[in-house]
Amino acid sequence: MIHFFCPSCWRGILENIVICPYCNYDLKDFNALSYDDKLILSLKHPVKEIRRLVIFVIGLKKLKKALPELEKMIDHEEDPIILIEIVKALRQINDKDSKAILEKMRSHRFSIISQYIEQIENPQIKEFYGKTINFNNK
Repeated sequence: MIHFFCPSCWRGILENIVICPYCNYDLKDFNALSYDDKLILSLKHPVKEIRRLVIFVIGLKKLKKALPELEKMIDHEEDPIILIEIVKALRQINDKDSKAILEKMRSHRFSIISQYIEQIENPQIKEFYGKTINFNNK
């Protein structure tokens, strides 16, 4: 069963609704948004797997426009997997603003996040994972 959500209040709605019955958001406004703006809005999606996928796509697109929302997320997100996905996206965006947010995440309240950042920036680990592993060699 497919669930539909209002992109403004994120409450469940029926498929063919034009105006959200909860917040009066006109869904035609959502359809008029650019793909990038829809991605940024979707960072608030109630399903964490969707949020994780959105963050992954933001990283692939190197979407600098999403940096303010990603920065807001690091303060209230409770799922370390989502936070790690944010770290990966920030590293892919790789500009001075994303690096500043990444630096802020080094002192995150979840120690697993700061440990993850340290590990991925460790030259020995980079070298290990950078090598191609050939399982056919004997």
